[in-house]
Amino acid sequence: RVLIAQERKRKAVHLLVQDVRTAYWRVVASQSLGNNVRNAIKDAEAALQDASKAEKEALRNPIEPLRFQRQLLENIRLLAAVEQELSTANTELASLTSLPLGQKITVAAPAIEMQQAWLKMPIAQLEEQALMRNADLSEGFYNSRIAREETRRVLLKLFPGISFNFGPKHSDDDYLINQSWREAGLQLSFKLLGLLSAPAQLNLAEAGVALADQKRLVAQMAVLTQLHVARLQYTNNMRQFERADSITGVEQRLATHVANQVDAEKQTKLDRVSQQTSLILGHLRRFQALSNTQA
Repeated sequence: RVLIAQERKRKAVHLLVQDVRTAYWRVVASQSLGNNVRNAIKDAEAALQDASKAEKEALRNPIEPLRFQRQLLENIRLLAAVEQELSTANTELASLTSLPLGQKITVAAPAIEMQQAWLKMPIAQLEEQALMRNADLSEGFYNSRIAREETRRVLLKLFPGISFNFGPKHSDDDYLINQSWREAGLQLSFKLLGLLSAPAQLNLAEAGVALADQKRLVAQMAVLTQLHVARLQYTNNMRQFERADSITGVEQRLATHVANQVDAEKQTKLDRVSQQTSLILGHLRRFQALSNTQA
């Protein structure tokens, strides 16, 4: 049972590390996108005020300013959702690392490298590692050992009880030839009820062993399933990250061209806000794909 407690502790540490890594990459995304999101919201709100003013002055067809406002409000909604999602990253990481919740955490983002070496390992080798290192499986093995020890305990209870006593005796009776002597005794006892219930107890103990073995087999299948699913998920998330990275590069170049055309008054503020929103969403999807891959 001590070994089971150690395995549970190891599993808890593993889950904690996984949660910290996920929260860490969310903080990286918050640091990278926070200022851009706030600036984009300010630009959208300024353009919305201009559109409202144009609608009140009735200088153009009233439908056009309303469509303009609808698109701006949709962009503001998307940006606000991004800001809300990123706002809790700092608190989550502070909670996991036992830092003050109100303290601003600044992290250093490492170079992004997708590890593909383990995907080239034979699947049989990965399965062997999973079966050897999984904490739940180790706990199942220990539970099987406990069940077998319980069977031995039932068998030991069936043995007769033996007690031996030895000690000096003394009496003041004058009619005795010897007032002092030594006495020894051997007592053998059986529990009749225990003998009668022995078959049922043995069957129950053997059923406990069989149940523990079945649970261990089920856990083994679950671990192997998790391994194959995780391998596929990692491959898919890695491809999603590569696509998101390419899309973000295209969005960045588009944003540069749109900003130049807005300065030259060839594009409207709505175009710039829409492109900024698309660029921010592209960065967010890129960080989400990266976080999922790391997890």
